[in-house]
Amino acid sequence: MTERRAALRNYIQAKGEVSTAELLERFAEKSPATIRRDLSYLEKTGCITRTHGMARVNRQSVMQPEAFYSEREGENARLKQAIAARALSLIEERRSLFLDSGTTLMAFARALPDVNLSVLTAAPNIALYIAAQKPTCTALLTGGTLNPKTLSCSGYGSAEALNMLNIDIAFMGASGFSVGSGFTVGEYFECELKRTVMSKSVKSIVLMDSSKIGKSMPYTFARPSDINIVVTDGGIDPKTRRALTDKGVTLLICDE
Repeated sequence: MTERRAALRNYIQAKGEVSTAELLERFAEKSPATIRRDLSYLEKTGCITRTHGMARVNRQSVMQPEAFYSEREGENARLKQAIAARALSLIEERRSLFLDSGTTLMAFARALPDVNLSVLTAAPNIALYIAAQKPTCTALLTGGTLNPKTLSCSGYGSAEALNMLNIDIAFMGASGFSVGSGFTVGEYFECELKRTVMSKSVKSIVLMDSSKIGKSMPYTFARPSDINIVVTDGGIDPKTRRALTDKGVTLLICDE
């Protein structure tokens, strides 16, 4: 799904029901024919239903909200640890790293060697762990507003902190990945933070277990062409493998 169609879908989902006339006015930079084609696509994919000049959200297709960190912490713990161990081969001393928020990145933080690394993160729990358990590493925390649901800081203040720093490797998490929507997340400001981080980094790496594949959250922060490496497990399906490798992504499969 293109970003234009995703924006159209999100607008309809937010409103519940909206007239075609309002959509044509809201997305006036696109031609009426383009908007109508996009609506036909969204109807075919089950996102919306259309009746008498109206577009209505298909409630059965609305994405599920992202679960709280505490609910996700114990899910697929063994796989997350295996993914973290596989990603350690990508670490070099005296490098500047960004560690995204999330339970998989927390597992990666625990697995990090206590060596000369500069570790920037948006996750207070990861920053505290690095500071307490990896004293040779330098822990830096972005500013912003703390989201208690995801344990991530984003929004006002975070961009300013990032503008002053250089990042060699960004280790990113994702709430979902689908061929149509790419790498997605459930919070708008966290999506913006992820995009800013990736624009500052030399290399971008996603750590993601295969349970995230086929899921799509509201906000796309990256397409396969934006990512250098994906570290995942053997549950990744052939279609997703091709979608990633065809765009030049290197896949690293962990030992489960």
